[in-house]
Amino acid sequence: MNSKILIVLLLGISSFRCIGFLLPQEKQNQPSFLASFLGLFSSNPVSSRSVSGEVGPSGGTLQATDGSFSFEIPAGALSETKVITISRNVNPNGSIPSEYGATSPVFKFEPEGLKFLKPTYLTINYEQGRLPEAGIEERSVGMYYIKDDSTLEKMKKVSVDYSSNTMKVEVIHFSFGVGLNIQIWLVSSGIITNPNPVSNVADKVIEELANFADYGYASVSEYYQANAGILGPFINQIVAVLGTDPITAAFPTADFDGDGAPNFEDPMVPSLGPVITVNSISAQNVSTLSGSVLSTEIQWKSSKTGTYSIRKNAADCNSGTVLYSGSVTANVNQTSGSILASSLNLGSNALRICVTSSGITGFGVATVNRDDTAPGVTIFPSGGNYGSVQSIVLNCSDTGGAGCSKVIYTSNGTTPSFGANCSVNSGSVYTTSIPTPNQTTTTFKVRTCDQAGNQSVVYSETYTVDTVVPTITINSVLPSTYLKSGQTATINWKSDKAGNYLLKLGTSCAAGTPLVGTNVSGTVAANESVTTEIPVASLGAEGNKTVLVCVANLIGTNGSSSVSYVLDFSNPVITASVNNGTYTLPQSLTINCDDLHSGCQEIIYTTNGTSPSFDGSGTIQNGQLYTGSIITPNNTVIEYRFLAKDHAGNVSNELVRNFTIGELIPKFTSFEVPESGTKGVIDETEKSITLNIPNTLKNPFLIPTYTTENTTAVVYTAALPQLVPFNPADEMIRVNLSEGRMLSGELTVISPTGTRVDYKIYTIWLHGVISPDVIGISTQYKLFLMGWFSEQAQFHFETPNGNIPITCAKAEDWNEYNLKYACNFTPINVGNGYLMDLIVTENLPFHSFRYYSKFKMAAVKNGAGEANGEIPYCNIQYPSSITMPVPGDTEMIYARVYYPGLTSSTVENTAVSGEIGMGPTGTDPRTNPFWYFTPAKYNKTEWSMDTNNAEYMAKLNVYRGLRSRSYVARFSIDKGLNYTYCDINGSGSNRNLMGNYYPELEFTLDKLGLITVTNPYP
Repeated sequence: MNSKILIVLLLGISSFRCIGFLLPQEKQNQPSFLASFLGLFSSNPVSSRSVSGEVGPSGGTLQATDGSFSFEIPAGALSETKVITISRNVNPNGSIPSEYGATSPVFKFEPEGLKFLKPTYLTINYEQGRLPEAGIEERSVGMYYIKDDSTLEKMKKVSVDYSSNTMKVEVIHFSFGVGLNIQIWLVSSGIITNPNPVSNVADKVIEELANFADYGYASVSEYYQANAGILGPFINQIVAVLGTDPITAAFPTADFDGDGAPNFEDPMVPSLGPVITVNSISAQNVSTLSGSVLSTEIQWKSSKTGTYSIRKNAADCNSGTVLYSGSVTANVNQTSGSILASSLNLGSNALRICVTSSGITGFGVATVNRDDTAPGVTIFPSGGNYGSVQSIVLNCSDTGGAGCSKVIYTSNGTTPSFGANCSVNSGSVYTTSIPTPNQTTTTFKVRTCDQAGNQSVVYSETYTVDTVVPTITINSVLPSTYLKSGQTATINWKSDKAGNYLLKLGTSCAAGTPLVGTNVSGTVAANESVTTEIPVASLGAEGNKTVLVCVANLIGTNGSSSVSYVLDFSNPVITASVNNGTYTLPQSLTINCDDLHSGCQEIIYTTNGTSPSFDGSGTIQNGQLYTGSIITPNNTVIEYRFLAKDHAGNVSNELVRNFTIGELIPKFTSFEVPESGTKGVIDETEKSITLNIPNTLKNPFLIPTYTTENTTAVVYTAALPQLVPFNPADEMIRVNLSEGRMLSGELTVISPTGTRVDYKIYTIWLHGVISPDVIGISTQYKLFLMGWFSEQAQFHFETPNGNIPITCAKAEDWNEYNLKYACNFTPINVGNGYLMDLIVTENLPFHSFRYYSKFKMAAVKNGAGEANGEIPYCNIQYPSSITMPVPGDTEMIYARVYYPGLTSSTVENTAVSGEIGMGPTGTDPRTNPFWYFTPAKYNKTEWSMDTNNAEYMAKLNVYRGLRSRSYVARFSIDKGLNYTYCDINGSGSNRNLMGNYYPELEFTLDKLGLITVTNPYP
């Protein structure tokens, strides 16, 4: 035995389960042998590594990443799933026997105490070094357990491959083994003399003999006789150390010495002293930690009466620490006093019970382990995110030697806890693997307790498990799956599962590019509709695009749905099959449309000269749908205007085709003067156009617009063709500004085929006079109106406060074209005043006419009081009268005005407006219609003493033939709707200044300015 090289597997009751190579001590002094042995390992230094895996009833294999070892667990070796861990290059829990020296890395096996239902197999690789191939040294290599008591136990060698340097051994558990040859030899040789390990070896020999049938023997006696050469010296040494023969006593009916007498009559080695029997130990494991097992008691008895002592860790009955002593009676059960954990050493304690009777001492040994180390736990798998339900395995580990008692856990957020002696206060006792809940996050809190009552800290692992991937439903896509520049892609969607969402451009949620926009990322609730808006610019260049709606479950696994878009930033192009021109016969016109990306959707066209158009939604706004070839009409001039739209909504350039087909007669179809809101009455019988023209004195030349039919040219024979003169300089066309319908010119329309038609243009000065001039100071008013209207014309004023009906009757006149009307109406309450439109409604060929904002319904503010809008103060500042030698422009007339908060002598306020007016001498400018007013300009007066007054100025023009005229100033703060009139000494009826009344400030007609012309006819 001493000549062998050993590969030793260290296994014990601790959490360290290790293997290693050991070298017998006597060989350590032989350099050649040592060098050969070290050659097995020195070429490849070993670093620490660990292999771990979950193995269940179906079996499995753990393989080191470098191939240095493997562990095979066949099917059926385990009844439930366990996490198996093998760690290399660790330290054993027990010490290596002194006759061996450790020279190799050591392996650790977990979990402790695991037993297999059938053998498993460990295979290791070793290097031959300088050992002769298959020589005695290499053949002597074996594998052994090293246990916590530093004894060795040989393992069963299955096979050795000397050529590949591999060894395979059988492993049936991670605990005590059955090969005891080395342990027996160590005891028999006197190397091990400590009663505790000697007693342990004896117990294992008893266990070995009891399994005689496993080794092919018919009885325990036969097994003993086959090994008597080893066991005989071993029993003698046991009696020498322990004072008794426990092996023979374990098999009282067997006959170990073969003399025919059973062992109880004929023991191998008779005991000389009292025989001590330990009946029970109240606690095999104790601890000094709070809440643990703090003490133990031993129940024992002696075969003889005498005196006793109980000694701690004594080598014999004369050494050690005496814990208790006294007298004992033969075969009467004794109970020791309480043995505190604090009185014991850490680890295994041998309590030797010594009894002396008639001068002869016998002893028995009880073993108590002090474990002050809290146990731990391995949780597999570790916490994290998982896409499948996990089976949580909790492996308890204990390094103090007591061994695990219970593992408890909670998964509801509470903390597991133990009471005394590992009783459970809170939590569930772990018995088998625990499945994790699905679609949620769960925290497992775990606590362990060992046989000594030590409690671990709380371990915690959090698992987020979600096996369900969200399903995304696209509810709507707007405006469509075709997009053009400037649009926004709007996607309404929902997920059947809550989660974080992100919209990406691409084909996968993992590789796509995040998009920008509204609601492109965030958190969504289950079945909550989300509207996402993505500017088309963020989708990149035109072409096909895929937008992914990605929603992640709890562990980040995405469900997705996609929307395919076509981006089209280019306008379609249209072409026609027939060019512009004149044709004798109708033409067949075909329109073709080309579009690169989204394709043409529809073509529309018009034939009335207007441009075809689509509205913002792509609906036809003007025009009709082109459905195929068009046959042009005959005898016409026609213009086709075409427009195309692609599926993205891009619109082509307008395509125009003009055709003259057959023979054509030109004519006017409409004739209008937009600046006066006038539509001409076209009379095809007399080939005339008659227009009502207001404000003609200010606009002697009017710009008409018109439409024609079958016409290529319009020619005005007397002046520019785009102007219609109302008051031309040509004296041959006499125009009476106040009488009837007057000829203003002629227009000639020419067809594409050369046909000419002449139209006469007649104008009538549309003129209306209201008496009184300012509506609002009387209940009845008259309107004198001249215009070109039909007998059935209907009249009314349209106002912001409602319509005012007017009753009109035609006034007789010598001129058949002089259509005068005398009208009556009743005004409505004026309020703050407003502007009115005159509306004339007629039947064809006449047209409805609106005389825009010509008339005012307002109140004169003089006398209304400042609270009602009257300007508090204004006057004609200079001059109070004017004398002119001849007609023409007057000198500058100045007027001043004051209104709180608005007027200033240095800063103009646009809310204030002023005018200087002139009218018949002595008449009231507030009511007389023959007064004319000129806008006054603001005049900055920094030198003025009245800094809150504003000054305005204007000149008047006196016509030839006028001898005298009155003049006045007036001001408004409502954009000219209402005025306060000012004379030469101020205005403001009943004006109060500083509590005083100044009647002279009231506006009166005798205080108007006066203009006198010395020579009115120069």
